[in-house]
Amino acid sequence: MVGVRSSKGEHHTGVGKRLLKKRTLHKVSLESISEELHIPVVQLRALEEEDYSVFSAELYARGAYTSYAQYLGVYSAKDLRAILRALSSVRTRVPLKLLTPDRLFDRLLNPRLVIIALGLCIALSVGGYIAWQVQSFWRFPDLSITSPANHVIDGPDVTVAGKAEQDAHLTINDQQVLLQSDATFTAQLSLHIGMNPVKVVVSNASGRQTVKELFLLREK
Repeated sequence: MVGVRSSKGEHHTGVGKRLLKKRTLHKVSLESISEELHIPVVQLRALEEEDYSVFSAELYARGAYTSYAQYLGVYSAKDLRAILRALSSVRTRVPLKLLTPDRLFDRLLNPRLVIIALGLCIALSVGGYIAWQVQSFWRFPDLSITSPANHVIDGPDVTVAGKAEQDAHLTINDQQVLLQSDATFTAQLSLHIGMNPVKVVVSNASGRQTVKELFLLREK
């Protein structure tokens, strides 16, 4: 791949002298012409000095010369062709610099980008931890009761069992029950004949509570 670069060159066509001579004769400044024709002063001066390196494309050189020469009354198709030939000859082809994978990798590993990436990782980690803490603070603790399966109990005793969550505080009828290593619990309760309310309460570190009540009927 190649690109194009302009240079001033050594081509003199005499066009610039004719433009300068006519403008001097009219006693008008480049600035006033620039304002009236809406052409940058640098382009007008370049035409007079035959320095075509300021034009990035032939289109701009053609438009600038045509407007300026017609304004001064010295337009010539021959002069325009001379300008375009000169412009073409001073534009040299140069290789375009393409980023190879290795060079791109080197750029991505510059210290500034590494520091920015590290900062983003730390910010995301801290933000995630804070969000988890907030969610844990406001969340109600888990509690499930697996036993008894029936609310009608035949006998003086019943086993109340279930699962809470790690590091929770659990009570049954205001009596603390210790959790096993897998967060399960088992408690043996004595029942009187008739209806027996059983209140299971689990609390987490933030003080949030989950409460479940059972009403167990002992018939005999």
